[in-house]
Amino acid sequence: MKMISRIEFIKTCSLFGISLPFQTVLKACSSGSEEPIIAGDFEGTVLIVGAGAAGMATAYLLQQLGVEYQILEADSSYGGRFRSTNDFADFPIPLGAEWLHVSEAELPAIVNDSAVQVTTVTQGYSATDTYGFYRNGVLTVEEAGAGINSYIDQKFIGSSWFDFFDQYIVPSIRNKMRFNTHIVSIDYSGDKVIASEDNGNQYEADKLVLTVPLKILQLGEIRFGPSLPNNKQRAIANANIWGGIKIFLKFTEKFYPTFLEFDDSETNEGQRTYYDAAYGQNTSDNVLGLFAVGKQAEPYQNLRGDAQRDYVLNELDVIFNGKASETFQEILVQNWNEQPFARAAYLADVAPSATSRIMAESVDDKLYFAGDSYTQEDDWSAVHNAARSARDAVRELIR
Repeated sequence: MKMISRIEFIKTCSLFGISLPFQTVLKACSSGSEEPIIAGDFEGTVLIVGAGAAGMATAYLLQQLGVEYQILEADSSYGGRFRSTNDFADFPIPLGAEWLHVSEAELPAIVNDSAVQVTTVTQGYSATDTYGFYRNGVLTVEEAGAGINSYIDQKFIGSSWFDFFDQYIVPSIRNKMRFNTHIVSIDYSGDKVIASEDNGNQYEADKLVLTVPLKILQLGEIRFGPSLPNNKQRAIANANIWGGIKIFLKFTEKFYPTFLEFDDSETNEGQRTYYDAAYGQNTSDNVLGLFAVGKQAEPYQNLRGDAQRDYVLNELDVIFNGKASETFQEILVQNWNEQPFARAAYLADVAPSATSRIMAESVDDKLYFAGDSYTQEDDWSAVHNAARSARDAVRELIR
């Protein structure tokens, strides 16, 4: 049976209309309802490696179930690849994951507690939003039109994915997080699973949930004893993982459309798109975002400092007749290739679905995997996928 790629699957679902930077992280057609998470016979302890979306979602569910756990995070804080900052504008700027790609119902599903009212506000896009396309030296701008209604993508208003987790998930698990704990080896050969730091410190439990980015495994930064199954080793080695960068520019006026795309905005090698990062926010700040992954990210990633700023401004000046440099205020850059505990953006949209599904498979009833690239659906590389993978891992672990 031929395995289709994620981008081919979504095309089959007929969800492609106008091209958006996040079009290939939409909800899979066959997502359906989920099996409830019910406590089983498991009474042991669990280690969770990584405090990103999947790690925190896993911990939160185990907390609800009364299972003893500990989170080991290599970085000095939680958040993984959905960090945000409040220092650049008067609204949160997401440095990583930015959009909700599925129904708002996903938010209470993550909270998993009907007694908790989720007040997070999101806003979808409108048919009257402007869509720009630059080709052969000509900029064409028009309204997005009815095709935008095929997309469920929404912006967080006055908050971010990070803020959502910070408000609803972190409070109950914060005291179980151990930071600056860089796990470099995992031994699951005995009755217990032993995770070892680079300084020799060891932690043991009955089971372990690994939630580190797939790129970390591909680079061999965690050793396993015994080695992972051959099919999982092949999936890791052959995984097409896109690097990624986000750049935000603040201007004194808004001279750009809601979205700006190019001939290479959506290819098998990567993506790039400019977008109104202040969309829907209660703000007077004019912030234009640049999202680029894969090959399309490389021209921006290969530059630093003033050279990088000037490259982006020049690109925009050519399109908007010098308006970018004329109204420029400041720039913010997040190059995910340089983040030591991520080293890339995410599993490529064009990767075969088998990669993600193989990565989701547990090993020896001791080692479990959760994360945006370890899913059991035909979609990956978004926060909601990471949270769903955590639910899948917990269901299997507690049986």
